Amino acid sequence: MRYSIAITGLAFLLVACGGGSPAAVSTAAGPTVEEDVAAIRALYAGWNEAVEASDVAGYVSVLDPEVELLPTGAPPIVGSAGYAEMLEGVFSSNTYKIVPQTPATIEVAGDWAWSRYNYVIHRTPVGSEETFSPERKFLDILRRQPDGSWGVYRHIWNYNSPDANP
Repeated sequence: MRYSIAITGLAFLLVACGGGSPAAVSTAAGPTVEEDVAAIRALYAGWNEAVEASDVAGYVSVLDPEVELLPTGAPPIVGSAGYAEMLEGVFSSNTYKIVPQTPATIEVAGDWAWSRYNYVIHRTPVGSEETFSPERKFLDILRRQPDGSWGVYRHIWNYNSPDANP
């Protein structure tokens, strides 16, 4: 009986102090998880549009300044300036069309988030009629920026077939 009274009192204190259900936790300090997920989905939509338009500035605008690209079979590219330099060559020699294969899974934990998704990226070299279309799986880590927006902090992918022609 004594334990029952103690547990009831503890439960009352937790709920009274806002420690009850997640719904009781104030979100006045920032956006909800649902709002963060929607913002990240919008980031990806803009990112895809930038790729398909060969828009280096638009692409780099969604990156964290300390971004690190971890491509398959190549050394990492660190920083948004290095990323932009690499993209100049990539976008000037190819056109791209992105076809999502799976809806992105997005998890948010405070000022960090991660996203997992699969795309087929159709790449056509400029002046060629041949298109390469390997399916890739991606894992991104995102970091909340000082202005509250999200930026891609780490970007990694692998090809789903071992003989993919990137």
